[in-house]
Amino acid sequence: MNTITLTPGQLSLSQLYDVWRHPVQLRLDASAIDGINASVACVNDIVAEGRTAYGINTGFGLLAQTRIADEDLQNLQRSLVLSHAAGVGDPLDDAMVRLIMVLKINSLARGFSGIRLSVIEALIALVNAGVYPLIPAKGSVGASG
Repeated sequence: MNTITLTPGQLSLSQLYDVWRHPVQLRLDASAIDGINASVACVNDIVAEGRTAYGINTGFGLLAQTRIADEDLQNLQRSLVLSHAAGVGDPLDDAMVRLIMVLKINSLARGFSGIRLSVIEALIALVNAGVYPLIPAKGSVGASG
């Protein structure tokens, strides 16, 4: 089984083709970790300092100007996930889902999302174990981010 070291922004077309054709083992390049941790620290600072930042402590879309109370922030994030958990149609095949997961992991590993390293590592572990979510062919446009 091919092992791919994920260095954010460095996935080649041939590597993506390998991911689509065959199960792979992923490894996160150590160079990504500082950026991921810095992004998490930035989110933590925003919350600790009481600053307003879209999607961290505001509503979404038309509610972007609505500040969410600190005690409701965890529920905000949970509600966001649940609001996008909809889809119809036949499930995508494992090859396509694996490719989607690798692209998402590589994007998150760039260190611009504020996502914790442990979440990225959990996604990598799922790919490495061949565990893929069921993704309907048609879903929410909002879930594409």
